[in-house]
Amino acid sequence: MSETAAILLLATYAVVTVLVIAWRVWRYDVNGLAWMLYCVERMFVGLMWRWRSNRPCPFPSDAAALVIANHSSATDPMQLWMNHHLGPGRRNIRTISFMMAREYYHVTGIHWIVRSMRSIPVSRDGKDTGPLREALRRLQKGHLVGIFPEGRINVGGNGILDGNLGVGWLALKARVPVFPAYLENVPGGPSMVTPFLTRGQVRVRYGDPIDLSEYYDQRPKGRVLEEVTELMMTRLAELGGVDRVRENGAEESLEDGPARETIPVSTVVPRAVGT
Repeated sequence: MSETAAILLLATYAVVTVLVIAWRVWRYDVNGLAWMLYCVERMFVGLMWRWRSNRPCPFPSDAAALVIANHSSATDPMQLWMNHHLGPGRRNIRTISFMMAREYYHVTGIHWIVRSMRSIPVSRDGKDTGPLREALRRLQKGHLVGIFPEGRINVGGNGILDGNLGVGWLALKARVPVFPAYLENVPGGPSMVTPFLTRGQVRVRYGDPIDLSEYYDQRPKGRVLEEVTELMMTRLAELGGVDRVRENGAEESLEDGPARETIPVSTVVPRAVGT
């Protein structure tokens, strides 16, 4: 093969590669950065944490869904995003809009990443219902939204803590499938950096959608939200084979606000007012 022919062949390969990437980005409804991040994420998660699941990811490839999971590590969003394209329907790469603390959202160096991932910034005091309503709008537009309803990192990782009522409000207002996922053996702790540098053997258990249709005709407030939220947390605990952990026997209501302080480390469900 002549030098000219070799150059033309390499140029053809380069053009085809660019076109394939562009086609995949267009087909998957994600920008180029999110597509590349997903490629890197699959390699990193697979090698670093030897990720395995009990079944193919059940998240829909083209429709809206709310994903809930336990929260013991800053890496939890990566565990939930892993291999989501292998679920039912066409193999579609999608972003999952997670809520995250506003101060981390605006950190130089990662802001461009979380914007590409369509993350939703949340104020640490949890008083702003705007992020919750933004999550609702995204679900209504057909996107995936991920929430850790415990509202903070469960440092001890013992059982499932009480859920924030905002997740119940969101599920009832959106009326989309709610998929529970239990994350096991995820390197955790309060640090936002150490878990990313700690090897492990992560296991993800996907559950079937939680049926909330019997509550759709009821107003999403008060006791209804408490029942719906408790149902979701119980299903999550059953999926993981762990106990529900009551914190001082306290129950929270929308009228009174949370009975405990919520700490939005990676994601948070802010308080919501039933409407």
